[in-house]
This record gives sequence, C-alpha cells and structure tokens, in this order.
Amino acid sequence: MQCTTVHQIIVLLHHTPVYYICASCEKDLDSGTSQHVCYHKCAKKLGLEKKLAGYYKTKYMVLILIIFKAHKLILASCSPVFEAMCFGPLAEKQCISVDDMEPDVFRILLEYIYTDSIKLSSVEEAGGVLYASKKYMLPHLSRLCRNYLLTNLRPSNVLSIFDFAEGIQDTELLEPCMEVMCKYTEEVLQAPSDHFSPSTLASLLDQKALNMSEFELFEAVMHWADAECQQLGLQPTGVNRRAVLTKAGALSKIRFLVFSLKQFAEGPECSGVLTAEEISALRNVISDIENNGNVSSASNDSLSDVTFLDNSISDSAKSDSTVSSDNPSMNEPKPHAKSSLRLPLPDGISSILHPRDRIVIKQFYCARRFLKTAVTVSGRLRLLTKVQADRNIMVIGVRVFTRLVPQREFVYAPTFPREYRENMEVCVLDCQGALLCRTVCTDIVEYNTLATVTLSEPVRFVSGKEYSILLVLPCSGGRTHEYPLSFMSQTEQTHGIEFRFCDHADIDGTGAFVRRLDMGFVNAVVFSI
Repeated sequence: MQCTTVHQIIVLLHHTPVYYICASCEKDLDSGTSQHVCYHKCAKKLGLEKKLAGYYKTKYMVLILIIFKAHKLILASCSPVFEAMCFGPLAEKQCISVDDMEPDVFRILLEYIYTDSIKLSSVEEAGGVLYASKKYMLPHLSRLCRNYLLTNLRPSNVLSIFDFAEGIQDTELLEPCMEVMCKYTEEVLQAPSDHFSPSTLASLLDQKALNMSEFELFEAVMHWADAECQQLGLQPTGVNRRAVLTKAGALSKIRFLVFSLKQFAEGPECSGVLTAEEISALRNVISDIENNGNVSSASNDSLSDVTFLDNSISDSAKSDSTVSSDNPSMNEPKPHAKSSLRLPLPDGISSILHPRDRIVIKQFYCARRFLKTAVTVSGRLRLLTKVQADRNIMVIGVRVFTRLVPQREFVYAPTFPREYRENMEVCVLDCQGALLCRTVCTDIVEYNTLATVTLSEPVRFVSGKEYSILLVLPCSGGRTHEYPLSFMSQTEQTHGIEFRFCDHADIDGTGAFVRRLDMGFVNAVVFSI
C-alpha cells in the first residue's frame, strides 16, 4: 500500500513574513509506528490538536505541517476574504488553516500579496494560483494567471485547461479554450493528454463547426468511452460504452444520419453502442437519404419522423435542428413529391440531417527577403531565430533551407541525387526559454531548396512577446552535412501583421548564442490568424 502525504497549511498572524516548513509526522511503514518529530509541540502551541487529530490516525499517512508567517494588516488590505478571517466577527486570533491548495501555490499567493509581482513556471501552477486568487478575491492576480494560461494555450493542454475552467466556472477561459478545440479538433483529441471529463465531451459535441468529420469524431468518442470505462474499472464492452456515453449526454449528440451506409457499418453498427432496433431504423433512414438525396424532417421530443422529397429542400432541412409543427399540413408530403416515407427514429438518437460545418484553417507565410548567401556550414550546429509579431497568431511551422548536395553523391551515385531524408530538430521557446514545442523533422526533401517543417502542434504567439525558434542541424554517423546560411531581412509585413526577426548562432558549442546577421536559416514562418 502506498503512503499518502497530507499537507496542512497554517498561517501564523502578527509575525514577519518568513516562510519555513515543519515536517510534523512521519510514519514507519514497516512497523506502523508514528515518529512525531514536532507535531505535538506545534499543534499544542497553535491550538490545533483537535483540528488535526484525524490526519495522523491512518497507518499509511504522512502529515506535513507547513507554516507561513504573515501580517494581519497586509493580508486584510489585499483581500476582503482575509479581512473577514482576520478582523471579522468570527476572526481567527492566532492562525489561519488552509486545507484546499498546495503549499507552493499558497507561497506564490503570499509573495504576490507582499511584492505585487508573480512568476509562474507552468500551466498547472498558474491554474492553482488562479483558484487561490478567486477564493481570496484578488482580481488582478486572477487576470495575470488567466493571461498566462491563454498565452500557453495549445491543443495538447486545452482539454485540461477547459476542464479546470469549468470546475471554477471561469467563463473568460472557456470561450478561448472552445475556440482552440473547434479549430484544432483532430490535434486536441489525438494529443496524449489526461482523460477529460464527460461535460467537456458534451460541450465539444454541442458545437456546430469542428475541424473533423463526423466519422472521425465518432471514432474519437469511442476512444473516450474506452478510457472512461477503464477509469471506472469497467470492461470496454458495447453495453458499458453506451452507459458512459449516455450518462455524459454524448450519444444523443452524434449525428448518425450524416454517415454513409459504409461508414455506418464500419463505425456505429459494429461499435456495440446501438441496439438492434436503433441500427435497423438508422440503416433504413440512411439508405433512403442516399437514394432520395433531398430531405425534409420533423421531430418531437420522443420520436423523429423523416420525410423524403425528390424536388426541394424545406427550410427545416436547412437548419441544424429539426422543429415539429402543430399544423399537420406542414408535416404532410408535398404535392410534387414522387415518393414520401415517414420513418421513426428511437428516443435518444439525433435527427439532425446535416453535417457540422468543417472549419478550414487558412495558412499564411511570412517570408523573409533573401539578401545574399553568406556562409556554408557543416557539422552539428545550433541556430536560433527570435521572432516577434504585433498580433496574436498561431504558428504552425517554419520554412528552412535544405542541404547542399554532398560531393560524394556525385562520385558514387548512379544518377544525379535529388532527395534525402532530413533529421532536423526544431524547438519553440518562450521569452523565458521554456520549451513550448519540440519537433523532429524526418521528411524526405529535395537538396538545395526550401522545405516546410510542420510543428508537432500549433504554438500561440502573443502580440508583442518574443519567441525563439531553435534549430539543431544534424551530424550523424561521423558524417557532416552542408547547409547554406544567408543574410535575410529583419522585418517583414504580411496580412496586416508586422514580424521582427533576429538571427543567432551557437558557434563554439558552449550553449551561448551570439547575434549573427549572416547566419539566417529560417526563411519563413507559417501561421494562422
């Protein structure tokens, strides 16, 4: 059995703000005995014996009592919550106990209160501090944490940030998160991130436009259902899949009627989430849709009646959701229809007949002007280009120079060499040097030309902030490869966005980058708005 560590934060009032940690209770897991280092002394002094007594009764538990010292007046002047805790009718006289946050998060909160500055190092840390700032009603700190999260919002972490924003009901985070989820649906759902909540899945399926087909979306939903079953300790059978999808409200949001018969047979029909009655009804409706083409629909809360017309599409068919009418004549076949068939759909099956809009992300290139070729380099070399834009953009990739044809290829190759397999590492760093994205390019490219390296995931560049694109040129098997480096423009403007570039190189391999105008390697930045 694993040992559980419990942190109990205590804020001592009236003292100078010097922080220290007191390890208060340690368990000997072999003997099950407790070795109280200074628990009794600290607890008795602070009057916490009864409050903390339950924490150290478990055999496999370690209690760490973490004590912060702070001034009443300073805490109360910054936060109305602390003001009530320090000077209100039920104010604490000697100390305040904090049970719902990590010590590092509370330390950052106190440092902000005393210094009016904050330095966040990760999305997880920013989320914890945002929760603390909302709890203690510090709106400026909340804004700083929210800006940090939005700056670092990417397809690989957007689901966890959305889950977190839903949990604390932060509406200012939810909308940008959903925008990323809709624009990069495929990347989001295929990212190796933590399992996301049923409510997040339902919110995603509520969207009318995604960057993924309905069939691909169904497959992603099935992967989620398998992960949800595993988390609940269930076998991923069809019955259990259906149960978790129904509980999440997701099954009724899948637009089965937009599938072709082939897609339906390969996906929903063999997934086990549909009953025999539902499969039969859906196959009949999809078959008639494929045969007739033009569709009009009407539905009520428990049953959907679908009418197929040969010559026209009614207004209800053009909408995303079908609406029933109290006027029976509106649901009758049109006089000019050659055939009319009313087919019921079982409860809980979507009657929407039209696919979601497909979001198409337009890619733009900000190409730098070529001034002149400067040098040819060989061997393992680290090049860095700093990039800054005056608008928020999503960077999708970079365009770089490819190798020069090696001399040995002219000697030994039977034909003139045209292509080779690249092995280049591309990293995107923020202004503090933190890694945002790492991509290893192994594409087959042509010699002596330009090649576009697509990043492993899009990276958000915030307006006015400087980012670094680090490229590591390969040196494998003792062989060196020659690349051309050039003088290129330092500023460019495209689509109303101004870009600034600055080229650097690690010449001697020490890790120290120096500015080199003659060592430009990034020819263009690929981005979307």
